Amino acid sequence: MMFYKLRLKLTLINVSIILLLFLLLTAGTYYYSRGEIVRRSEAISNRLLANIQTGIIHDLPLRNGPPVPPMLTGPSSPRRDIPPDVPPGPNFFFVKTTSSGEILFHSSNLPLIAAELTLLVKDALRENKLQGTVYIGKSEYPYQRALLEQEAGFIILFQDFTRENDLLRIQLTALTFTGLICLILSFFGSFFMAHRAMIPIQTAWRQQKDFLSDASHELRTPLTVIQTNLDVVMTNHTETVASQTKWLNNIQEESVNMTKIVDSLLFLARADSNQQLLDMQLFSLNHALVQAATPFEPLAAAKDITIELSAKTALTSYGDEMRIKQVICILIDNAIRHTSSGGKISIQLSQVNKETLLTVTDSGEGIEAKHIDKIFDRFYQVDTSRSKGGSGLGLAIAKLIIENHHGYIQVSSCPGAGTTFIIHLP
Repeated sequence: MMFYKLRLKLTLINVSIILLLFLLLTAGTYYYSRGEIVRRSEAISNRLLANIQTGIIHDLPLRNGPPVPPMLTGPSSPRRDIPPDVPPGPNFFFVKTTSSGEILFHSSNLPLIAAELTLLVKDALRENKLQGTVYIGKSEYPYQRALLEQEAGFIILFQDFTRENDLLRIQLTALTFTGLICLILSFFGSFFMAHRAMIPIQTAWRQQKDFLSDASHELRTPLTVIQTNLDVVMTNHTETVASQTKWLNNIQEESVNMTKIVDSLLFLARADSNQQLLDMQLFSLNHALVQAATPFEPLAAAKDITIELSAKTALTSYGDEMRIKQVICILIDNAIRHTSSGGKISIQLSQVNKETLLTVTDSGEGIEAKHIDKIFDRFYQVDTSRSKGGSGLGLAIAKLIIENHHGYIQVSSCPGAGTTFIIHLP
């Protein structure tokens, strides 16, 4: 549930950011487009008004269809010469009025009826501004005003902004529709990516929980033994130290086991934090193998297990000698614990091409195929009862050490026929 809420939260945050960016993009596009239209219209309007005022342009024709008859007729009406080069772009129309606002003339391309035109002129003159915007209903009509040169009155040039507003509305609708589709797709895409991103987090969380649970279990066992033996010692107040040797030895043994577990946990913690683990230098692999294997001979002899070493060639390696010894000890200890009395452990050091191979083979109980991929996991043990001893950290540490030497470990096993570990070192 926690991860589902976190995944949903990440999705919503991502979608919110995308929505904000989309709104900024839409608003920016809309206002930029409108600004460009307004600037372009003002430039055309200034040119038109100047040409009308000086008499270069006497009329503006219809863009489609025949000319509209003038509202006003008579000898005083200006000529309606249609200029051969009408500027393209927005739909402009103009009127000439008396100083009191009476319409003397309107251009041929008038998009309004007489009553609407009268209302526009009245509003434009009432504003007492040289330029502005007047409205009829929801339609806007930017205008510019100038004085007539030859008589008292005004020239008022209007622009019908309906087409521009329709284009802007279409653009805004298209952007909104496209944005909604993209927003829906981004929601599912973000949810999917959040799900993918949460997988390693969930895995790490689960591994951490398992690690803490297993570590607690492994440490609880020796602590319980130590506490139990201490209770026995403490209850025998009159006994001498010599008579308590059995209990004290148990305490010492479990203290050593707990120290090993803690050291292993600290090693793995340093590895997880990318701390330097190795002291790299040249050393003799043959010598390291003998030093690592010799302390196990009495333990193997006690179980009637034979250890055979084979190193035909003197080999030198560049790495951390102490850690390589630790790997060898882990594999030998693992082999002894899982090999029955009368068995054999074979350790062979060889070189194939430019690769050094260290092979540890035992004649023990073997490992089932379903466990092979998991034996290098921390705290994992094939024997769930843990009756064979060990903490389940050894092989995980061995794998980590070898990988830090740029090598790898192979394992092959058959239940009842033994197990073989092969270390490949460059």
